[in-house]
Amino acid sequence: MMRLLLLCLGIVLSAPAAWADRADRAVLSAAFDQAGIEGDPVRAKVFLIDEMIGRIADTYVEPRERSALAHAAAEAVRKLDRKASPDEAFKTAVEAMVKQLDPHTAYLSPADMEDMRSMVTGEFGGVGMELTMKDDHVTVVAPIDDTPAARAGIMAGDRITLVDGQTVQGQSLSQVVARIRGKVGTRVTLMLARPDGKPREVVLRREIIHVSAVRGRLEGDVAYVRLSQFAGGVAINLKSTLLDLDRAAGGRLGGIVLDLRRNPGGLLDQAVEVSDLFLGDVPIVATTGRRQEDRQVYSGRSGEILANVPMAVMIDGGSASASEIVAGALRDNRRAVLVGQKSFGKGSVQTLLPLSEGSLKVTTAHYLRPSTLPVDKVGLQPDIPAEGDDVQLERALKAVRGR
Repeated sequence: MMRLLLLCLGIVLSAPAAWADRADRAVLSAAFDQAGIEGDPVRAKVFLIDEMIGRIADTYVEPRERSALAHAAAEAVRKLDRKASPDEAFKTAVEAMVKQLDPHTAYLSPADMEDMRSMVTGEFGGVGMELTMKDDHVTVVAPIDDTPAARAGIMAGDRITLVDGQTVQGQSLSQVVARIRGKVGTRVTLMLARPDGKPREVVLRREIIHVSAVRGRLEGDVAYVRLSQFAGGVAINLKSTLLDLDRAAGGRLGGIVLDLRRNPGGLLDQAVEVSDLFLGDVPIVATTGRRQEDRQVYSGRSGEILANVPMAVMIDGGSASASEIVAGALRDNRRAVLVGQKSFGKGSVQTLLPLSEGSLKVTTAHYLRPSTLPVDKVGLQPDIPAEGDDVQLERALKAVRGR
């Protein structure tokens, strides 16, 4: 395939295209003129905005009119103070456009691209949590294991209201993320709001985040394996860990517990390969979008190991995207039971489209479980509901030993 789809993003290996539309560019140029925004960068910024409009109109998962996007961007620019710089006007125009779309579509600057590459490879600087926009609130999908966010007790579903005492209201997700990140060793103060509790302030020290994606141990005769994210190489490491645990158990494993709690997702190809470890030649996930290339069915390739060992998958509100693909595939194909709490409900696929400067992360597809049921905004309900880490693990162990 010519691209590597991620659940948080996708990389398209194609050259930048010039999406020129004279009518849209005229509308945008007039808005910059009316706002009194001048300078050499203006022409390039107008071209870049128009380029994004073309990409969105051609690839976004739902039809969008070019003219509507252009007018939304232009109207936002017209309202700016005449002292605004071309860069400020560009950011304002882009934010106005993407507000017409879903919360996962965004412009990524070259610096944002470097941050994204660091996250995908499993090492980056920050406080260690996955964020999303949910109902216009910056919301924690999940903290990453053994990071400042996890150690501070930040939980899936927490909403960030203040960063260093300043509101995040009206800011884009990328703007809030940029405020939270910073030089390693410095501190950032977050104000959190929980659906069922009082506001809570936490002070976090930024550090390099090293993600150990796979950890396993024996619980008696049951292999317990924790997956914290779906970074590159996770499927190979998971297979190796399981086979090591099987050997340690004398080839007599009584069950497998796959812990996907607080796992915000990652690479689609790793979700498919992880599912394939436990399934035969059966459907794993399907993607559906406007373009033919966004309509795909991914199936197992008979890479199954430990086929007769009972299995449970642990999920919670921090289990998102790639985690939901794996959990849904194993449950729908009757390979595992789900234990814990309802999952997050992120079932959209983003593709990264190169631009003349930076890239556009745009939602191009939704995915469906093997049962053809959607996940986006719905999530997965557990077969065995349980709250609390100890209780959930206890129920999962009981489920595999009792089957």
